Amino acid sequence: MFSKIIAFTMSLIMTVTGTVFGFADSVVDSVFEAVCGIPFTSSAVKDGFLSEFDKDDIGFIDEETGYIRNTLAVFVDGNLSFFERLRVLRECGGAVIGWCAPAELYVVGKGNMTHEKVISECERIEALDGVALAMPLYLSKTEEQLTPDDPFDYMIDKDTMFSENPVEWNELRPDGRNWWLEAIDARQAWDYEERFQPVSLGILDSGFDLEHPELAGKITFPNEKRARKNRPSDHGCHVAGIIAAERNNSTGVSGICDHADLICVDWNPDLFQLWFTEIAIYFGFTELVQAGAKVINLSLGISASVRLDRSSLYDRVIKPRAMSLTMASLLDKGYDFLVVQSAGNGNKSGDPIDSTNNGHFTAITEKNVYTGKYEIDKEEILGRIISVSAAMNLYDGSFMQAGYSNVGPYIDIAAPGSLIYSCGYPAIADYTYKSGTSMAAPCVTGVAGLVWSVNPEFTGKDVKEIIVTSTDKTAVINDYSEYIFNVELMDYPMLNAKLAVEEAIKRTDKTVGTVTGKLSEAVSASAVEFDGTEYTVLPDGSFSFVAPAASGTATVKNSDGEEIDSFELSFSAGETVDLGII
Repeated sequence: MFSKIIAFTMSLIMTVTGTVFGFADSVVDSVFEAVCGIPFTSSAVKDGFLSEFDKDDIGFIDEETGYIRNTLAVFVDGNLSFFERLRVLRECGGAVIGWCAPAELYVVGKGNMTHEKVISECERIEALDGVALAMPLYLSKTEEQLTPDDPFDYMIDKDTMFSENPVEWNELRPDGRNWWLEAIDARQAWDYEERFQPVSLGILDSGFDLEHPELAGKITFPNEKRARKNRPSDHGCHVAGIIAAERNNSTGVSGICDHADLICVDWNPDLFQLWFTEIAIYFGFTELVQAGAKVINLSLGISASVRLDRSSLYDRVIKPRAMSLTMASLLDKGYDFLVVQSAGNGNKSGDPIDSTNNGHFTAITEKNVYTGKYEIDKEEILGRIISVSAAMNLYDGSFMQAGYSNVGPYIDIAAPGSLIYSCGYPAIADYTYKSGTSMAAPCVTGVAGLVWSVNPEFTGKDVKEIIVTSTDKTAVINDYSEYIFNVELMDYPMLNAKLAVEEAIKRTDKTVGTVTGKLSEAVSASAVEFDGTEYTVLPDGSFSFVAPAASGTATVKNSDGEEIDSFELSFSAGETVDLGII
């Protein structure tokens, strides 16, 4: 009764002071934590317990999986009142040592337990009225998903690929250090930059270099604690560069969505912690969404710790329930987002396996998706996850799945992943090549940022649909790879930034029509300008664009911006005009 009186009094006071002081929520939570042991608001996050685990707290299930002996994760039902939450957590026993209130997730500390006791205790707690899910705090060997040497790129021209000389653009036959941008028609997507609005993208990765010339001023963190924890790394910088490296500085590399703000979380365990606590993903993901990130990139997973062809029951069933429940809780609170995760680079021996064994979001399927009591359709969860396979360049305008890339029916799209040139950590190299599904995922995240910046009213589900359907090429099955497991092989649609952005424009602006054509071979052209906007001309003279319906003169320009030709053009809304050869 005493705590109820204190709680009511404090909530009344802080409701009034909240109109005056912006920090009222944190004051309320501090008081309620001191009196009741849990926060009052639905936005509070407390994750200091993550850095306190050491080897003495770990119990091992097998050589690849562990658990915390003295701690459980409890998800409570959404929309419980404060006092109902308090009741549930008291019935759980132990002490609440952390929480991620937006996900309705509470971390309960108890005495040391065997794995069997942990499981039975979770079963007891999950049967309590008001509990959506109770689970152990599992540990896994989550890793960055890059491969140090891609033996399947046997057709590479090393002299061209590693040349520091400027490389000319050729989307018809992608080559050189910017082949991955050519492969997705990035230049043509950038033709529509006047339509791009601000967008925030999230990256859950190893640390980021705030001083890199391509990334300076672009990176923020959800809070000061996350900023202090950041430890710059080569992998995190590479991923961030693919997404948003500065495009107009005439050096280095161009990011796909360079106008984006990057909100970042360094997911790596604290120093001297050798194992990764699964729950850190829930916390990091939630904080990124809460901070305003619309697309969350995860170039990580557990695939490389799988010994044979499938991960453990915990990874395939229990963990996906927690991940999908976290997503449902955030959607129920009005947040919207899209998750992009790498499909994984094979198992412990490097042999491709089904992508659902990569853990985290890639493990969520229609069979294990879980939304608790939230009135969120399962398709709203599945429609906000993109699993990405890595594609390699065949240097003839076509693409093949990389031999290391995981496969299966739950992969949504393929994107460039082999020998991708992007930012490095200057302590190692300012720029570097890397291969892996780690590199493919941020290509998709960058394009998702472009699509969402065309229309901020899109939902995450809208953005996924646009990306996975707006393609014109495929990444074919790798006939050179030896698939030793019984995996389902299929072609995947190849990411295309231009077509995705144009589809976003068509869905947003009903006044536009489409124009295609091809300039004569005698014309050396770089762009076609119409109604004040320049559109890219490919090396063979072909061009296509969407624009508001109009009639007028289009001018042809060379690479120096000089007008070298012109032609008349007229088209209506919703119409596609093929001009043929001009």
